[in-house]
Amino acid sequence: MVAGSIASAGMPAARRARARRVSVAVAALLAFGAAGAARAEDKPASTPVRWDQARITKMATDLYTAVHEAREAVRRSPMAQNIGQRTTYYELLETMRLTENTSRHLKSELEKGKGADETRAVFGRISSLRADAEEQGRRALIEAPVIDALVKAGSIHNQMKPYFYGKN
Repeated sequence: MVAGSIASAGMPAARRARARRVSVAVAALLAFGAAGAARAEDKPASTPVRWDQARITKMATDLYTAVHEAREAVRRSPMAQNIGQRTTYYELLETMRLTENTSRHLKSELEKGKGADETRAVFGRISSLRADAEEQGRRALIEAPVIDALVKAGSIHNQMKPYFYGKN
């Protein structure tokens, strides 16, 4: 009946055909989306990751070093000379400063023997700062050396996540 009501509305045949194709495409997307959600629910639960103080402390040291190198790479980049990117450059530089300080604090706390519960908030702050830096990076033309340094720091951060969030 839907086709009859569309035809009676005076819609040209080409437009009706296009409307049907769009409807079929939307239905297919919804079906694939529902299937993907069902597969995600069927996925077996991950096993908890055991806390390894020595390993996570080493990773925190590596993270601090990588963040420091990334901040230096941002500082050396010519983004500051580009008038259109100055604001983004200074925002990114400030975010990197905060990330460096926070990663230094995480390293120091872990070296003192503090565990996951005591340092989870600090790690969460690093995650938040990373998201800020990613957003600022999307607004700028960033050179390859800066991207490489940021990717290295991000990779170490990703390796640490299971220890703080309990799943791999």
